[in-house]
Amino acid sequence: MKTIPQPLDIKNSGMRRLIGVMAASSLMGSSGFASVTAVIGTYTNWPTTWTPVTGSQDADNAGVDDRLDFVGDATNPMLYYADNGSYFFCRMRVDMDTYVLPSGAHLWLIDVVGSGNTGIDAAFSWDSKSANNANHGLEMNVVSINGPTWGDSKLDDNDGSNGQKLYNDINGIGRTTDGYIRVDDAQSTTNFANTTFIDFAVSWTYLNTYTTLRQAQTWRVNVASIHDATDHGAFSADVGGANLTNSITTGWSAAAIPEPTSVMLLGLACTLTLGVRRRPNHV
Repeated sequence: MKTIPQPLDIKNSGMRRLIGVMAASSLMGSSGFASVTAVIGTYTNWPTTWTPVTGSQDADNAGVDDRLDFVGDATNPMLYYADNGSYFFCRMRVDMDTYVLPSGAHLWLIDVVGSGNTGIDAAFSWDSKSANNANHGLEMNVVSINGPTWGDSKLDDNDGSNGQKLYNDINGIGRTTDGYIRVDDAQSTTNFANTTFIDFAVSWTYLNTYTTLRQAQTWRVNVASIHDATDHGAFSADVGGANLTNSITTGWSAAAIPEPTSVMLLGLACTLTLGVRRRPNHV
């Protein structure tokens, strides 16, 4: 939503109505108002600025459920990310006009550069096959089968349990602030009409405690979806930038995980302080 500056005192009621119409219009797609829906938890500090993932493009796939079909091009990228130092945020674009709960899974796949592993190292997944978010919903995955093709690949839960959330899964054993999901529909594009963003937020505190993912790493990323099955099924609907029959080495996009602004500012402050303290006295 665009912020429209207003004078401190607007006495003209016609001007007030005009400003209201302009503000409302900024939320509209080609077929209606954009609507943000909280799917898992409620988080109030979602990013307002997202970084596009370089090279994240995918065509509209005929025969794939629009809710599971990733789309994007150079004008309207498929993937974005953000990092506020407390949470890592990932965003994926699907070929859906207005949000309707899918039945299946959306997966944000991570290949840690330099890990020595070819293919998937970890993933965040939205398992929407079950409506029981206490045991499913947003989950942390590790690889089970890494190719050779995308359609051969499968994931397991980080906690080793496919039917419940144990202590080392996202929002495990009753925690509620490890991760969140929301959808933002009616996002107009140049070549795909209206689309929907699916956004994940995952706490760095959770990741630093229960996984090997770290802010200093560089990740290659991709996305995959599974039709009418849990996040443990073989990838069966769509893969970003590749086909299910392609090698798992294809389709990856680079995304450097940036150093959080707060950490950089703290480091700069410490450097300046040390510089002041070490400055020699002049007579």
